[in-house]
Amino acid sequence: MAMNGTQMSIASVLDYIKERGGFGGFCRYKYNYDLDHALRVVEAIGRSRNPKFVIDDENRFAYTNFIKWCHGDESMRALNPLTGQEQAGDLNRGIYIAGNTGSGKSWCLEVMLAYSQAMGFAVSFDDGAKEVDRPLFWAITRADEVCQAYVAGGEIQRYKQRAMIGIQDLGQEPKEVLYMGNRLNVLQQLLEYRGDRTDQLTLITSNLRISSDTLKRDYGDRVQSRLVEMCNYFEIKGRDRRKGI
Repeated sequence: MAMNGTQMSIASVLDYIKERGGFGGFCRYKYNYDLDHALRVVEAIGRSRNPKFVIDDENRFAYTNFIKWCHGDESMRALNPLTGQEQAGDLNRGIYIAGNTGSGKSWCLEVMLAYSQAMGFAVSFDDGAKEVDRPLFWAITRADEVCQAYVAGGEIQRYKQRAMIGIQDLGQEPKEVLYMGNRLNVLQQLLEYRGDRTDQLTLITSNLRISSDTLKRDYGDRVQSRLVEMCNYFEIKGRDRRKGI
């Protein structure tokens, strides 16, 4: 039975919505740590896969604040995606890492996933009816693989519904793909959908800065706006680290 809003308190209205599964969200946990030690651990994880991996001036901001994000540290910082200036980060947003080809942005997403798994971080998700702890784990998928899934089956629902997802190489996928005569900008639809959710975390790597005209052209104003709202923005600068390896 619908409630009479004129007779109920604000708290009662909110309880009513929560009980019926409306406006789910999540809660980040805070984990005590020593930042210098955490940086050494992350660097060791990277070197276990590539002995030449190093945290340096070109990627230190991204790794430092990614670590803080994982630990639920409210001192986390991010970059303003429009001005490039440092600003306060948001633990309830995902992460967008921009950088040139070979700069190590995709590597960062993978190394930090390994760190999160090793440390056993968790997130408490609230679907409106109950709270459930889940590992801080983002399944990593290339953007072009999402497109291939649509071509093969005509749907991307599993990517829409994941509580956490890591999307590698946004911007390198076909902008439109075809299934049964239907053309779709797959990543545009996926990001618009996830950008409207309050109970999901999205992590992205891309050659494109969020503020770039190319991103706006390929995905539209709505996606560009959603990315600003849903992600902490990092940049990894410098040379192609894969050359000479």
